[in-house]
Amino acid sequence: MSSVDTGSEANRLQPAAESLRGQHTYPLAVIELGTSAIRMAIGETDGTSGVRVIEQLIRGVSLGKDTFTDREIHRRTVQQCISVLKSYRNKLNEYQLTDPNHILVVATSAVREATNRLEFLDRIFIATGLAVEVIDDAEIARVTYLCIRPLLESEPELKDAVAVVAEVGGGNTEILVLQGKDILHSRPYRLGSLRLQQMMVNSHAVRSRAETIMTGQIDRTLEPLLDVVPAGRKVEFVALGGDVRLAAKLLGCPVVPSKLQRIPVSQLEQLTKTLMKLSVDRITREHHLELSQAETLVPALLANVRAAKMLNCPTMLVTGFNLRDALLQGMLRTPVWSPDFCDQIVNSALELARKYQVDLIHAQHVAELSTQMFRGLQSEHRMDHRCETLLYVAALLHEIGLFVGTSAYHKHSFYLIMHSELFGMNLLDHTLVALIARYHRRAAPKPTHEIFARMDRDSRVIVSRLAGILRVAVALDQSSNQRVRDIRCVIERGRLVVSVATPAGDLSLEQMALRTQATLLEDTFGLSVLLRESPR
Repeated sequence: MSSVDTGSEANRLQPAAESLRGQHTYPLAVIELGTSAIRMAIGETDGTSGVRVIEQLIRGVSLGKDTFTDREIHRRTVQQCISVLKSYRNKLNEYQLTDPNHILVVATSAVREATNRLEFLDRIFIATGLAVEVIDDAEIARVTYLCIRPLLESEPELKDAVAVVAEVGGGNTEILVLQGKDILHSRPYRLGSLRLQQMMVNSHAVRSRAETIMTGQIDRTLEPLLDVVPAGRKVEFVALGGDVRLAAKLLGCPVVPSKLQRIPVSQLEQLTKTLMKLSVDRITREHHLELSQAETLVPALLANVRAAKMLNCPTMLVTGFNLRDALLQGMLRTPVWSPDFCDQIVNSALELARKYQVDLIHAQHVAELSTQMFRGLQSEHRMDHRCETLLYVAALLHEIGLFVGTSAYHKHSFYLIMHSELFGMNLLDHTLVALIARYHRRAAPKPTHEIFARMDRDSRVIVSRLAGILRVAVALDQSSNQRVRDIRCVIERGRLVVSVATPAGDLSLEQMALRTQATLLEDTFGLSVLLRESPR
């Protein structure tokens, strides 16, 4: 809510023409369809040195109120969205911003959870020409991590601290638990300011009971967080979101995107109690807010206060960072599958494997063998670092289904992966990992398998190729004693020769497993597989 423009020309940060006088700069824009408002951030860049935000706009539209109450977006709300987006399109034209590659339009949980989501997206595109991308919780966690970590590292006392980063949105509360650069926990909690506000409306609770009812709901929802925060360690609470930024401003601690501002939790708690006594109309008038913002301000602040108190944090850190700023910067960022980012994905998978008591020695060995084979077959498959990471994660988790039972455990593996949190993976990546793990044994992918058949062709090819590699890697550790370690993969006369680099002892069990497990790789790559032992 800080540095937002409610539409008045007088509130412009800079005139459009003047801000773009640089010879080598061009504009970018991000539009976010949130739960209670549609926001737009416009920036300019030279393509290399980051994006400078030059204007931000906000219009209240209650998408979340429709979705969280009736599960669909009402026709009247659709018309409001179209009207706002058309006005934003006119604003983009002022900046001569017409290239669709320089305009990113995203929607969050209010659109994602609506039963008429596809109709809504089509209607928006037909009326405005804007293609809306529905981003999931994994994408929000990813951009949050990429933007908040440099801020923490810039402060010496925070660089290696345990930090709980929370953003109370309208529908969900996104939480990251960091220790240094490592992610200890990442998941959305079904707790949002609009959900809380709607709960109060639906229960017809009187104002005097509002704090007690909301506090109980917040505490129950966030209680599992205490199990993932390291015991006995000092915790720093980092609060994101427009509501807490407004609160910091009211407390005389204005924030900026590039810094962290520390404010006492006791002061925020007192401010929340003061605001709770005011009507929504009065909050709207006194603080110049949209009605939709005023309705959710108190629930959002209360959730932040309760979270900080649960973690025994006397102060909280606030920054001017917001999702639109992060997405603007991300439009220039190199591909996200950097080695460092992939490490965080793997760490998340390792935590999941430990939770379900996977044999990690075997799983990590299979993952390493899979990686060696992936790289050895690079000239054949030409897949990128993303696919290598998907394969590694699937290998770590391929036996996770044994936690449920030995019968058809590969199907249990698929189910558990699909219904677990994995940091940094969107729905497609998550599904690919689950399918690769599911096909590490027994039946190969078939058109009659519904979820596999619904994938596009490129995704089906990825699943088949990576599952084929995983099957061979599993066969190479059939004895589960890691006899086969360093391998070298060479293609010779239409045959993949897997050479064991160091003496490995009797490999008859692996040879036998390979004869049955290599079929999928052979069919997918058109290569027979030969295991060649090192000379004794």
